[in-house]
Amino acid sequence: MERRSNPFALLLHFGAALAVGVGLAGCGVGRPPAAPVDEVADVVPLTPDTSPIGLRRSVVADQYFWLRAKALEGEAPAPFADALAAMRDLRAELADDPTAWEDLDVPLGTVRRASELAAAYAELPMRKDVGGKLVSFRAKALTLARAMEASEAAYRAGPFREHDAEIARAAKDLSARLLPNADTILRTLEHDMALPGASRPIVITLVADAPYPSVFAADARGLSTASFVRVHGLEGGALVETVLHESLHAIDELTVRSPTAMNALRAALTRDGGDETNPSVEMAVNTVTFAEAASLVRRFVDPKHRPLGESGFYTLFPPAPAIVEAWNRRIDGADLDDTARAIAEAVAGPD
Repeated sequence: MERRSNPFALLLHFGAALAVGVGLAGCGVGRPPAAPVDEVADVVPLTPDTSPIGLRRSVVADQYFWLRAKALEGEAPAPFADALAAMRDLRAELADDPTAWEDLDVPLGTVRRASELAAAYAELPMRKDVGGKLVSFRAKALTLARAMEASEAAYRAGPFREHDAEIARAAKDLSARLLPNADTILRTLEHDMALPGASRPIVITLVADAPYPSVFAADARGLSTASFVRVHGLEGGALVETVLHESLHAIDELTVRSPTAMNALRAALTRDGGDETNPSVEMAVNTVTFAEAASLVRRFVDPKHRPLGESGFYTLFPPAPAIVEAWNRRIDGADLDDTARAIAEAVAGPD
């Protein structure tokens, strides 16, 4: 089973920085106030159990992605200096392969405390090949988890209180715009993508800040997946599109062995001896994911929505406009084989 890569990380292989129209602004804070940490629950579901697209928030996931954003953009208050240093150390080691973060991201979909994250990271391989270089993967990951555990109380009493309000704002927005139409949207998605249906609810963890608007991760065997959406700077149709984009990634992973539209597209792109690990293949698939998510927003949430891909992703992948045009014809009723062929021709370019 192939791992589905984060499209924003894939763009780094093209030597480009992604700009999707939402700023990566840090949630700067001063010294965290003293407050009882028991007032903040570790993991909270933000939607009913019956919701086909579930939303949750997690203190551990929020702290982890906040540190990843801080490692790129600036400093953190004193209580988090060791955790930030550990995150920067990991970033330096993983710079040659952005997809290497997936092994660190997946456990964040289930753990409740940083101590559980340390236990999960203790099972990682001691060393990992990253861009042809062996790095001390387990030791560096454990250093991060233990530093997060040491500063967890300060995080819960400080930065997370501000983040929690922002996450609640986003959950309210999604509850008003997305969830009332979620069943219809998923039925339409299953039709467009020739899907057999998702075998379990899709769960998205909302975090305040992160290096990308969204992150999808899966383990090497596809048995565990996790999806995260950064809510800072996202609202309305853009927020809904991002959540649907991550939902599509999760469904694609769950149906990797089924005769879906995504897998038909992969087959067309590799029919003439192409390699599915070629970044262009997954970039094409991710362009379709962007196009489908944006179309669902226009059809069911906001007819005037501007697709996020138009603000960055499409402009950084030259075949994207032709791929989007072909996929929109599919939405209008075009045959799947014709669509896959048109997309494969767009990626191959002129003879």
